[in-house]
Amino acid sequence: MNKKHFLKKMYALYESHSNHYKLACKKFCSNCCTDRILMTSLEGSLIAAHIQQYNLHELLNQVKNIPPDKRYHPKTTINQESYLAYNDSPIPEPEEIQAHTCPFLTNDQCAIYPARPMSCRTMISSVPCQNMGYASMSSVQMSTATLFYQFIEMLDDGGYYGNFLNILEMLMLPADTQSLQLVLTKTPLLKNQRIHYVMIPPEHREALIPIMNSIQQIFHNK
Repeated sequence: MNKKHFLKKMYALYESHSNHYKLACKKFCSNCCTDRILMTSLEGSLIAAHIQQYNLHELLNQVKNIPPDKRYHPKTTINQESYLAYNDSPIPEPEEIQAHTCPFLTNDQCAIYPARPMSCRTMISSVPCQNMGYASMSSVQMSTATLFYQFIEMLDDGGYYGNFLNILEMLMLPADTQSLQLVLTKTPLLKNQRIHYVMIPPEHREALIPIMNSIQQIFHNK
């Protein structure tokens, strides 16, 4: 199975669904472009391929400007969080870390835009962020994003989840410098999990079940 192929199908499905959103997002809008982006190692492999294809390796040098201890690290994956929430178990909160400008942002444009992860694709706003100081999303839009996160994590079952800078360093680190095991001991990455419970609030079921059916169709065609 070519997981990258199905990941691209997931991206295309979200883009198709979100086309009807009325958004303030436009070219050169970069207020939401920070280093607090989470993704799977499968998504990272698409970015790594994009960097190699377009010879953007100099961008990786900027990643080093944000040391690991200054990065935002999740304590759970999305599917782990859904399992804990369903069972009324406490969900560990990540440490609050000051956000930095995304190192892949060049002149207010994303240098890896075609390969950007789902976290970036779903960071949308109905009002200009610079006016409000934050993005404005409807609860249905947030539930839709979570649904895609859950299935993308499951698609990369056996892979890793965490800060996108850590994922890229793991994937693009030269094999002759450090072993994967050593990288993982220094990098707080989490193992992806399969879906136990889908986080669809009752009030959003009518809107989200058709989308979930479309996602499941992608998986059935694997």
